Amino acid sequence: MVFMELEGQIPTIQLGVSKVDITPEFPISLAGFAVRSELGAFEGVSHRLFARIFAFVTGDRDGDKRDAVLISADLLWWGSDRVPTLKRRIHERFGIAEDTIFLHGTHTHSGPQTSSLFTSYLGVMDEKYIVSLENLVIEGIEAALLQAEPVQIEQGTGHSPLGINRRGVVKSPPETEPVDHELRVIRFRKVDGNTKGLLVHYACHPVITRDNFVSSEYIGVAMEAVEQFIGECTVAAFLQGTCGDINPGDGERVIRGNNEVVMQVGKDFAACIIETLNKSMERITPCSLQWEKSIVELPLVSLPERRQLEITAQSSGVLGEWSNLMLARLERLSPSILLELSVLNLADGLTLLGMNAEVVVEYGLYIKQLSKGTVLPIGYTNGMFGYIPTAQQLVEGGYETHESTLYFAMASCFDRTVESTVKEALLNLLS
Repeated sequence: MVFMELEGQIPTIQLGVSKVDITPEFPISLAGFAVRSELGAFEGVSHRLFARIFAFVTGDRDGDKRDAVLISADLLWWGSDRVPTLKRRIHERFGIAEDTIFLHGTHTHSGPQTSSLFTSYLGVMDEKYIVSLENLVIEGIEAALLQAEPVQIEQGTGHSPLGINRRGVVKSPPETEPVDHELRVIRFRKVDGNTKGLLVHYACHPVITRDNFVSSEYIGVAMEAVEQFIGECTVAAFLQGTCGDINPGDGERVIRGNNEVVMQVGKDFAACIIETLNKSMERITPCSLQWEKSIVELPLVSLPERRQLEITAQSSGVLGEWSNLMLARLERLSPSILLELSVLNLADGLTLLGMNAEVVVEYGLYIKQLSKGTVLPIGYTNGMFGYIPTAQQLVEGGYETHESTLYFAMASCFDRTVESTVKEALLNLLS
């Protein structure tokens, strides 16, 4: 993947930011943990949820103007069944190309469900909340565009030890599995030198607490702390990496706890971000916004048969619900699932690659290796269908490979060729 600028054309980039409170204003159920499926509406709010909106505008001497918008929201994900309509609304209202709209979720498991495609064990979508959420996003984009101004871009690389591979932890004896402890911080400075916005990229699930309280989790705590530390009305948005098998940990075990633990982990993570900001950061040159989208068919191992589904439909729990969903969708089931790879190039050495799935860390490391660190892989973007595991993980089994397919109402697990299919697509896209 090579983006070229024409000789003599010097692009500039403008950035507008806004921060919109998207906390539910009425009681609804929370998503992310099956144990909450019987708890009903949330009991309170520990940390409010926000959508942090970055609106980019580029232009060159010939007046070639291009727009893009990145929305990082404290949500589990954005529902694939809602994304197309919301993108269309944004395009019709602001003229922004749909392929340059990135709807990203930080993946907090203490917020509302945004999709009606999955079983109720992942949470039930509230239509009234979703309508309100989408209207707030539209208002936030308008606010961001209205105060767009020229910025310079810097980036720095730091480290956080927070992520731990949960698959390795549960093996007996525990094994060392891949992690990505790289912390990337992108800083946007105004002409006066003040900071307008930050993007923070890291790969780690926000799943410390299972309490029935609304929470942006350690990520929201960290972003608030960084915004307060910098001041200047800075908006700090988190970009979740390929954290499908990565949980918060202390190096040996997964961290779980109440809101006090969330607060401490968030403060520690914020300290890593601030440490990165205090180091020397590299100035990078903006480009005229470039984008590309690729659709990849990921093969499933098989499709369920009606006779077997009619038997398992009598089961209790998630198996019974999954079986009934499959029976209702039987004529429309496909032997593959579509992975959407969305690329947005912001500057020389800074490209975002969004994926509409829960991607395990090996793929993120592969993307960084292919691009020599210039491409930041982000999952939970522009929709969600489930996990993308590796071939070896499919052999081993477990939640990410097999059990989760029931919760996500997938027709079956992936075929083992899924890894080679994804990597070939990434190689073609990033070459």
